[in-house]
Amino acid sequence: MQSSLGSSGRILVIGGTGMMGQHLVKASLAAGHPTAVLVRPASSSAAADPSKLKLLEAIKASGATVIGGDIYDHESLVAAFKQVDVVISAVGHHGPHDLEDGQLRIVAAIKEAGNVRRFVPSEYGCDVEQAARSAAVLEPARSILLAKVRVRDAVRAAGIPHTFICSYWAHGFVLPRLGDPHVDGPPATKATVFGDDATRAIFVHEADMAALTVRAVDDPRALDKILYVRPAANTCSLAHLVHLWGDKTGRALDKYYMPEEELVARIRDSPLPLNFQLAMVHATVVAGVCDQTVDAEAGGVEATDLYQDVNFVTVDDFLDGLKEGITVN
Repeated sequence: MQSSLGSSGRILVIGGTGMMGQHLVKASLAAGHPTAVLVRPASSSAAADPSKLKLLEAIKASGATVIGGDIYDHESLVAAFKQVDVVISAVGHHGPHDLEDGQLRIVAAIKEAGNVRRFVPSEYGCDVEQAARSAAVLEPARSILLAKVRVRDAVRAAGIPHTFICSYWAHGFVLPRLGDPHVDGPPATKATVFGDDATRAIFVHEADMAALTVRAVDDPRALDKILYVRPAANTCSLAHLVHLWGDKTGRALDKYYMPEEELVARIRDSPLPLNFQLAMVHATVVAGVCDQTVDAEAGGVEATDLYQDVNFVTVDDFLDGLKEGITVN
């Protein structure tokens, strides 16, 4: 089976109207690939959503095409996959069963189609296998991570050429909140800080995640590998984020360092998806179990080594844009 697509390699994005999916579609088109988005029948409630329909029209206007199909319709999935070379999943989920069931259906259809040269399942976070080894990861994050591990196992068992993407925390979600999933924007006077000043997290802009994903699916060095995206300039503590924002705005924020027991209680009492987000914050900067090292024995490769020409959107860049009311794309 060939591992290099060339500029004509056909890429299909599942979840192309979602937050990450939109960036993947743009990155694929920018790289010169014929790009398609999987779309459910118009009779489905999601496909009939006016905001989704408007976004879909914009995606088509940008040069992408639409392929009809439904994750829960095996025959339509197989037919869709037979038309492309690469499948990139950016599907969302409402919990571990939803996530696992949907992606396992994708795996089964790819295996039957038999022509897909590379598959990227929906991860774009920490290395799920590293994190799942620790009992310190709290629910519901633990169950969701284990579901993603089972998807990885199924991909490998099916012999499907793949790349797993570990791109850690997304700029667009975390940075406007200064690391606090409870809020919708930068706090004005007081910021909640999880973890301490020493424990660091990695932040990557969604556009950079997408661009590297598209490069990786056309790169033999990333075939059957775990691609870790760890730009050094984007590694900092949540406390440092608050400090940076204060410097940029000229307003020093009071910091409330939330005790671990309070965070654990909030995780327990919060609904999805907030409890999952808080549990991942806990795993990353409190329990410190989202290992940020490259697992070479498991096939890990470092994106900043493979693609040294990439100029990542830095945390500073993003916060500057946030201060000025500019979206950094």
